[in-house]
Amino acid sequence: MREPASYEAPSCASVGGDFWFPDGEKNSITLTDAAFAKSICRMCPHKTECAEWGIANETHGVWGGLSPRDRSSIRRQKKLKGQNVA
Repeated sequence: MREPASYEAPSCASVGGDFWFPDGEKNSITLTDAAFAKSICRMCPHKTECAEWGIANETHGVWGGLSPRDRSSIRRQKKLKGQNVA
């Protein structure tokens, strides 16, 4: 899995801004910042690859259009799917 730093011309690189990681001290992201970041991700050719990276490696910020809460939910779902349920 490639690190996002190696992506060719990702949409986020042309935008910049603190909305990707808006509040490092509180580790939170506002709905407005998340919505804007996700709108940039929707147009990115690396969206899926970046989302997969974020799910596997990141707890803060927006990655591939997924907020920390989105990724946490996906991680929980994947663990449930991998378990045998009697």
